[in-house]
Amino acid sequence: MFKLNKEVLNNLSKEDTYNIDSFIADSRRYIKAVQSGRILYTVRHVSNSGMSRNILIKSYEGTMSKGSYCNYYMFLKILGYKFAYKYDSDIKVSGCGMDMLFATNYNIIHSLYGMKLISEAKCNILAQKV
Repeated sequence: MFKLNKEVLNNLSKEDTYNIDSFIADSRRYIKAVQSGRILYTVRHVSNSGMSRNILIKSYEGTMSKGSYCNYYMFLKILGYKFAYKYDSDIKVSGCGMDMLFATNYNIIHSLYGMKLISEAKCNILAQKV
């Protein structure tokens, strides 16, 4: 049984069209995309100081011949990520001196593990994938 944290529940309560079921479905979609290597992280902007990045996270859904990209705007918003002002679905991640794409995936996966949406074994594997 999953256990959503207070921040997620608070963020969900502010949304009219996005609910717990939608969040869990998006969590499972994100996990499957990471597992199968369909997740795509794109750094779209680096600040002048190099201390922050705007990152777009999306996954390819469909077959090789026909499909579309799916973004995770609401999922990331509910997790508490802040969005860049220039690009609607880019999250703003602060930090330098490490691979920020790896760190972002690591943090998302560990958040899902903390809410009991994935097992510890799966968390250890998926947190290392980018």
